Amino acid sequence: MPLPGGQDTVVMKRVSQGSFLQRTVLKHNVIFTEGSKGDEAYLLVDGKVEISGAVDGRKKVFAILQPVSMFGEMALFLDDRGRTATAIALEDSKVVVLNRDDLEGFIQAAPPAISAMLNTMVARLKSTTKKALRAPNVPMGIVRILDLMESNGCSEIGYDQLVRHMSDIFVCSPQTIEGYIQGLASKHHVLVDTSGGSGPATSGRRVLRILTPQLLQEVMNAPKPEA
Repeated sequence: MPLPGGQDTVVMKRVSQGSFLQRTVLKHNVIFTEGSKGDEAYLLVDGKVEISGAVDGRKKVFAILQPVSMFGEMALFLDDRGRTATAIALEDSKVVVLNRDDLEGFIQAAPPAISAMLNTMVARLKSTTKKALRAPNVPMGIVRILDLMESNGCSEIGYDQLVRHMSDIFVCSPQTIEGYIQGLASKHHVLVDTSGGSGPATSGRRVLRILTPQLLQEVMNAPKPEA
């Protein structure tokens, strides 16, 4: 997206009904941090930006952005929520800033039919994004996956492979997944087998065996511990 001026200082550009600000961010500077409030999105037109967040207390890089890329756009659609990630310039970069006033001005200036369509799209995006940002119930997610496997005739699977894939699915550490699986093992719902035998265990790898049929129903009907 070419911008006029070519200056490293602030440049104003009038586009349609909104004023778009071009900003230069020096290498290693933070554009915004996870959890901070914001009402601006950014269009990367030059440079490189890292998007990362904290997962189980550790930094996880979600993406390395190069021109032309949009980031931070959730701030335009989610009211009173903190940023869901941290953005850092990996090299001297130029971004175009878009705020809520720009977005609302563009919608208001559009023809009525287009304005109505944009408002509907924004409302749906807000709803979908809020649902997506809800923290998943990792223990029940694990139970549902194991229940689906067992109900389809798969009662054993390579343990380390399972932990690795579940860690990717739920965006948490393998240690967290293993902790939940050990909780199921303590209730004799599953068994982590290293003794060999049939199936994957013949290679010496650890195998998770599902011992409880209809695991999801069993877990959901289990009495809750008293406080």
